[in-house]
Amino acid sequence: MYASPTFSFDWIRTPEELVRAADSLESEPVISVDTETSGWQTGNEQLCLIQIGIPTKKHVLLVDVLSAGAPTPLGPLLASPDQIFIAHNAAFEERQFARYDLKVKGIRDTLHMSREFRPDLPNHTLRTCCRLLLGVELRKDEQTSDWSARPLSDSQIDYARLDAEVALSLYDYLAGLEARCMAELHLAVPELMREYTAVMRQRFELTASIAHELGYLVAREQKLKDAIRQKLIDGEASYDGPDGRCLIQKVKRTEVNVQRVREMYPEFADEVVQEYVDRKRFDTVAKERGLPKNSIEKVLDTVGYNERLVLSLKDDVGREE
Repeated sequence: MYASPTFSFDWIRTPEELVRAADSLESEPVISVDTETSGWQTGNEQLCLIQIGIPTKKHVLLVDVLSAGAPTPLGPLLASPDQIFIAHNAAFEERQFARYDLKVKGIRDTLHMSREFRPDLPNHTLRTCCRLLLGVELRKDEQTSDWSARPLSDSQIDYARLDAEVALSLYDYLAGLEARCMAELHLAVPELMREYTAVMRQRFELTASIAHELGYLVAREQKLKDAIRQKLIDGEASYDGPDGRCLIQKVKRTEVNVQRVREMYPEFADEVVQEYVDRKRFDTVAKERGLPKNSIEKVLDTVGYNERLVLSLKDDVGREE
């Protein structure tokens, strides 16, 4: 069963309504932001709709950019350090606002959060995160629909409302995990080491309990991917069916021809052509010439220092970094 939006909503269709909406949002500590565009398939991307989710009011604002005009009135709000803006794959939203020279300051990207706090997920699309983390099934039929058409269909409106709504629920879930991970980091090193040891032991015990089946599934997944890839390379037809899709794409591998750069762009060739010594190649040649293993030490320059943590535990879940 696909989810339906539960938040109420209003349209913002005029410049005056947009100014009033921006003013009303200044007191909201957290809002979600989503956008819909047209023309991205042809390289003529145009911002058509902005969805703003307001959790304190369980309400969504649908800003019709095609009639309300440029979202410039949202500029001070987006730039405010006191607001938190929730978005999934926030780079997309940031790109849309950048078209109007608007910058989003307090962004929290649930895509990045899910990658950090739930790396076990098969992927981190909004649909997958909602299904596996919230138990919510999203329809994505309208994702590639024509958002420049007016009026929008009921299906498009529901899709737009729901994306702004579920982003807030997803953020609440991930922020809870983040809070657990960040707890008591102010403690002194002995207490932090004690907690680190406890976490490592718990992780070891949990992993040990599922290691056999997990190891099989990870290996089986890779073997199946390798088999599918090879069969497609060998000429078997691509697949697009109830179990997903697979095909082989030829990706061009290129490298810059240094001599051609010097010939075609002599005015800045020296700026982009860099001379360097590959360390592995140096070690290989030195070994072939019978030089000592530490020969490279004579030609190294110290350019700085990294503060590398050396950490080990005193039991069987020891780990060094």
